[in-house]
Amino acid sequence: MPFFNPKKLDELRSIAGGDHVFLQKIGETYIAQFDRKFPELKQAVDDNDPVQTEKIAHLLKGASYSVAADGLADDFEQLEKEAENGSLENADKVLQNIDQYMIEFRKVWLDAFIGKNPDSIQ
Repeated sequence: MPFFNPKKLDELRSIAGGDHVFLQKIGETYIAQFDRKFPELKQAVDDNDPVQTEKIAHLLKGASYSVAADGLADDFEQLEKEAENGSLENADKVLQNIDQYMIEFRKVWLDAFIGKNPDSIQ
């Protein structure tokens, strides 16, 4: 599966109508939200708080889907489901995966959003 969902990227580009500044703001807004909430998520996991983990993971899952970052969204969903079941057993591994995905997201999101380098979204 590609890092970004190409169909969703096309939808975002269509909504923006070629406005690259708008697309850039979408990505920047996502990154800012991630940077605010991810430390809270990690703290909830460290505190073994499944209720707070579930809430934050759900929020970040939706945000990730909205920027076509399905790989990130899938990891947040896994974390959300585990927390929903009262278990955070695999949470540290999932958080590490999310950290790695975000490194890649930060590198390629602008190219992916404005379509300069389609190969970067694989």
